[in-house]
Amino acid sequence: MGWGKRIGIGCGALLVLVIVGVVILFFTVKTLTAGPEQVVRSFVDAAAAGDYARAHDYFSVPLKESQPLAAFTATVKANPSLFAIASTTFSDRSIDTSGAKLGGTVTLKAGTTVPASFSLVQENGTWKLISYHFGSKD
Repeated sequence: MGWGKRIGIGCGALLVLVIVGVVILFFTVKTLTAGPEQVVRSFVDAAAAGDYARAHDYFSVPLKESQPLAAFTATVKANPSLFAIASTTFSDRSIDTSGAKLGGTVTLKAGTTVPASFSLVQENGTWKLISYHFGSKD
C-alpha cells in the first residue's frame, strides 16, 4: 500500500473520530441541559397561558426577590405580545457547577422570532431561573 493511500485512510479515520466525538459531546450537553430546558419551557408555557403564579414559581429566590409576583405580573401585562410565546429553540447551551445557560430564540404567537436567554441555578435539587431576557440586548 502506498503512502498516499495510508495518509488518506489515516485522515479518514481521524475525521470519523472527530465526528463521533462531536456527536457524543452534543448529546451529552443536550442530556445534561434537559432539566433546565424543561424548566424554561414550563415557565414560558405558564406565562403564555396567563398563569403568572405558576410561571413565577420557576424563579429562584434571588429572582423572586428582585421581581416579586406583582412586578412580574405587571411586566407580562405591560408586554403581552412578548410573553405570548409559541415555541422556543436553543442553539447555545452550557452547564457547569454554578448553573446552566440556555440561549436561542423564542417564536411569538404573532410569528415574530426574538432572541432569548435564560440562566438557571439549582435550589434544593431543583432547577430555577436566576435570569431571563427576551429581545436584543441593546
